Amino acid sequence: MAEPQAADGSAELVATRANIVMSFASKLKDNAAQSFKEAKPWAEVFDRTAFAKPAGMAEATGRLRKNVAYFKVNYGIVGVGTTALVMFMNPWSLIVLALLAVLWGYSYIVRTTPFVMGGRELSDREKFMALSGLSLVVIFFLTSVGSTLFYALGLSMLLIGAHAAFRVPDDLFLDEAPEQQGGGFLSLLTGGSKPVAAVVANAV
Repeated sequence: MAEPQAADGSAELVATRANIVMSFASKLKDNAAQSFKEAKPWAEVFDRTAFAKPAGMAEATGRLRKNVAYFKVNYGIVGVGTTALVMFMNPWSLIVLALLAVLWGYSYIVRTTPFVMGGRELSDREKFMALSGLSLVVIFFLTSVGSTLFYALGLSMLLIGAHAAFRVPDDLFLDEAPEQQGGGFLSLLTGGSKPVAAVVANAV
């Protein structure tokens, strides 16, 4: 009778972990969808009459600051889209990331027994550090995934920086509320004013 009870307990633990992950993913999706609704019209983003070469570095920096504050959600979408496009053009990188995701999912959701190394059970902190170290080694040393990610992020920042420097700000920036000025690209993950930590806490 002990074995069936242990199996039931393990299945219940796996189901609980899976529900936590699904709840977090659902909240993240809802917050991202809410942030997307706050995006400015794309016709405004690419208004050809609003582009002009900056007179100098100071003007370019000022435009960059104002445009990032105003088009923060649009820039976030561009960054995510550019990164996703680069990754899809490199299927090997996607395969490696998928395998790592499966490993993390197995370690934290499917496996109910602790990892044992050298006759000693690993704590949750040690397991997390071991998986993180393995992932970093695979991404940055054993494969080209790291360079692909850096290229994708660099291309995203280049596109966003070029647009922000050449897009002439207008009076719309004066109407922005102070609390809307500091969201940056993280607004895609925070859903406006909700911090990520709060989302995780609610999911758990």
